[in-house]
This record gives sequence, structure tokens and C-alpha cells, in this order.
Amino acid sequence: MNDSFNITATSGATTTSIYIPEPFGMTVTRLILFAVVFLAAVIGNFFVFTASFRNRRLRTFSYCLIVNLAISDFVSILGVPLLLVNEQLQYAWIYGAFLCRFINPTQVVCGLVTTNVHVAIAIERYFSIVRPLHSPCKCQKRYRGFVVVTLIWVAAVVCSLPAYTFRELYTFVSKSGVKMDFCIERFPPMGDIKYGWRHVYSVCLFFINYLFPISVSTALYGNIFVFLKKTELKRKKSGRKVSQSSSKSVNNHTTDLERRFISMAIVIVVIFFFCYLPYQVVFLLSEFNYGVKWPYFRILLTVVYFLTWLPNALNPICYGAMDQRYAKAFRRIFTSLRDTSGKGNQTGSLSRGTLRRLTDDEV
Repeated sequence: MNDSFNITATSGATTTSIYIPEPFGMTVTRLILFAVVFLAAVIGNFFVFTASFRNRRLRTFSYCLIVNLAISDFVSILGVPLLLVNEQLQYAWIYGAFLCRFINPTQVVCGLVTTNVHVAIAIERYFSIVRPLHSPCKCQKRYRGFVVVTLIWVAAVVCSLPAYTFRELYTFVSKSGVKMDFCIERFPPMGDIKYGWRHVYSVCLFFINYLFPISVSTALYGNIFVFLKKTELKRKKSGRKVSQSSSKSVNNHTTDLERRFISMAIVIVVIFFFCYLPYQVVFLLSEFNYGVKWPYFRILLTVVYFLTWLPNALNPICYGAMDQRYAKAFRRIFTSLRDTSGKGNQTGSLSRGTLRRLTDDEV
């Protein structure tokens, strides 16, 4: 996500009259929904990395990637309340130069981490299911996990450097002499093309942050699905279950838990695809001034912008609903927190309350 309201921010001071204002009832409803999404995302993702830090079975490479996805969702959603206040002030920026350069670019970083994690999970599942003989040993997995996670975050920061560099406060002075600050991206011109470099960066982000990860994930999960279907057909034709000895070569990892994890990973990719697609389309069209002067453009942008934050809240729900280990871990955490806040047997609550460590047998 390059910039949530870059276009409307720059035009807000001069062309507000061409846009039909959002109905009051719609604004209230949208802000309430944002509050629900914010609370669900903060609490849900807090449960995700708390469960992983306190349970060894949730520290595998796959679950480590899920934790990084939760961290990026958690960090990015924290800036939403400030941006919503900024929106209600007609995009006038009141938070100063530092937060102007920090909030939106950091959300770009988190968005890139999200897509990189989706690709990393798809690649890891592909090699684990389709090509298990090429999977590294445990010592290599630990080293690989550290390297992959580091590369995910470093790549996201590097791709976001233009957003950090060219974000600045733009001061607009009205005819009455009133000064208003707007937080915008101001790229240098590309020759005679004023917004050339900004267009290039926006298109690159679209490919890096959306089209490429969706294409790779779809191809890999498609291969996994075909492989599992062929394996199932072979089992039916043979009329018997695959023995443990023969399953070591190709089917050792296709357990029920593995299948549920794959289903969960596919679901969160599908949620990401449908929630981000409207915004990506609207943003790219508006970046090249298609539809910007449509009277309902701002209303449309606020709706598609809201959709981009749904995955932050829905992902933890998918983890708890589709992954048995996360479901048990969430129940334990919830029970511990409830016991801690209970007014009854305080001694017993304190002995059990502070998020006790989950053993491998419990999850």
C-alpha cells in the first residue's frame, strides 16, 4: 500500500467541493466498524505471538512465519486511529513531521512483510509436501528460519525507502491566510513528467506487494492441491492405506494437521486477495487520474481502504478456527486471563493466572 489518501490529501484543500460528502450515518457506521476491526486485530494478534512464545510446538518455521505475519498486522493497525482522525480533519496533518514520515511508510513496510510471509509460507509448504526430500535437516531449518525472516523484513524496509524519503509536510495557505499542513509523498519529477517517479514507484509496489505474491502463492498452492489429489487417487486405486515406510518418501508430512495448516494458509491468502484487490484497482486508476474527479470518489476510497484492514482482524480468527494447536493455545490464554481478572479465589488465580507456560502435551 503506497499511500492511503495521498491524492485526496493534496486535492482536499483545493477541490473539496467537487466531491459528494460521505453521509453522516455511513461515517458513524464505518468508524464503529473500524473500532471493532482495531480491537479484534490488536487482541487477536496479541494472542497469536503470545501463544507462540509460550509453546514449543508453535515455534516451527511455519508458525514462525505466522508470528511475523501477526506482528506486521499488529504494528500496522496501531496507526489506523491516528489516520482516521486525520481523515475527519479533512486530511489536515496535526501530528508533526516525524509521524508524517513514519506512520504511512511503516504501514508500507508491514504490507510488504505480509505479502512476503504469504509467499514464504507457500514455498515452505510446497517443499514440505511436494518435495520433502529437498527439505533441510533440523539444524538447517533453524538457520534457514532466521535467514528467511531477516530477508523478509530487510526487503520490506528497502522497498519502502522511497516512501520514507519522499514523505513530507506540505503547507497550504488559504485565501483567508489560514495555514494547513498535509502529509503527502512528493517525488522529484521525471524530466517533464511531474509525477513520473511516483507513478513508477506505485506500479512497482503493485507488482511487488500484490500481483507477484498472489501469482506465486496461487501457483504453489495449486501444485500442492494437485499433488494431494493424485496421492489420494493412488491410495484409492491400491485399495489400502500407504504404509509408514513408504510414506516417509513423499507423504510423511501430509498428516491431518498439515492439511489443516495448508487450508488455513490458503484461506488467509484468499482473504488477502479479495480485501486488497478493490483498493489496488482504485488506487492505480486514481494514481493516473482516472476517476479522481468522480463525485463519489472519496466515498469509494474510504470503503476500499476499510477493506484492506479486514485481514488484520480475520487472520487470528482463521488461526483459532482452522488450526488445532492455535485453538487450544487461545483457549488456555483466555482461561488464564479470565482467572487472573476473577475476584474470587485470588490466591488460586495468581498461582495460575499469569499466562502459564503451555507444555507440549497441552497443545
